[in-house]
Amino acid sequence: MHRMFFIFLLITLTACSQISSINEAKETKGHAIASKSVETLPVEVEVHNGKVKYIEFPVSKPDGTYKVFCTEVGTTKPLKKSFPFSVRDQIGFFYYAESYFSIAKKHECRFENKVVLNVNVKQFPYKKEKLKVDKRRVVLSKKDLKRVLAERKITAKIYENSADNLFFDSDFTVPLDSYITSYYGNQRIFNNMKKSQHLGNDFRAKVGVKIPAANKGKVVYVGDLFYTGNVVIIDHGLNIFSIYAHLSKILTTKGSIVNKGDIIGLSGMTGRVSGPHLHWGIKVNGHNVDGFSIVKESQRQFAPDEIN
Repeated sequence: MHRMFFIFLLITLTACSQISSINEAKETKGHAIASKSVETLPVEVEVHNGKVKYIEFPVSKPDGTYKVFCTEVGTTKPLKKSFPFSVRDQIGFFYYAESYFSIAKKHECRFENKVVLNVNVKQFPYKKEKLKVDKRRVVLSKKDLKRVLAERKITAKIYENSADNLFFDSDFTVPLDSYITSYYGNQRIFNNMKKSQHLGNDFRAKVGVKIPAANKGKVVYVGDLFYTGNVVIIDHGLNIFSIYAHLSKILTTKGSIVNKGDIIGLSGMTGRVSGPHLHWGIKVNGHNVDGFSIVKESQRQFAPDEIN
């Protein structure tokens, strides 16, 4: 009898000990998550001018779209900017873009007066190139200048109205697998006189090559612009746009929702060009950035285990 009671008591104490251990483990795990959330703020990142970086940070807010405010640090006249970010399951996420022309050293970003992000800006060593194009595309007539200024107003309005949420749920892809004739960021000298910067990537493509959308989004502009010729602009949400220029033919319509890989036009040589090709541009938060950087960073968002 005493032996049976001892066995029963031993089993009971062991079971209680196991339950206590499980509860302690849960509590410890909870503390670890909470501590990790605190420790991850502010997030520290390094971004080159003309590039983007995918950012995540913990935030105690319901799912939705909010704004983060960034200020240049270490200058008497700091640049200030704001842009949207999404919250899902108490994780804030967005794509941070740094202007090609940025000479800033550091930006501090706040949400509800709390620093959530510190950005250290580095200068990327972009190259130079010389091009020959139609003279009238370099030295503009009064008529052409008037057209260019009017078109800038049109596109500016487009880039001010982006969807509140991301349309895409997978990484960006490069639209063509072909030789790149001019990389993003190259400093360009046209006809040995006018200097500018190439704020996109040019892919070799003879007239008529099918051009796919780099990711899912909404077509917000189709038309013929002075510099880009026949062009398609797609809004991907959260101030992310992709541009497909110099097309010989447009195969989509404004307002259409296109999926990644859908054919939106055919390559050509319309606008200011020296030969047939596709100009592919990416614009994030008002900055023209390197498309290859958003391909890489979107892979970090959707396939982080595959990125070193």
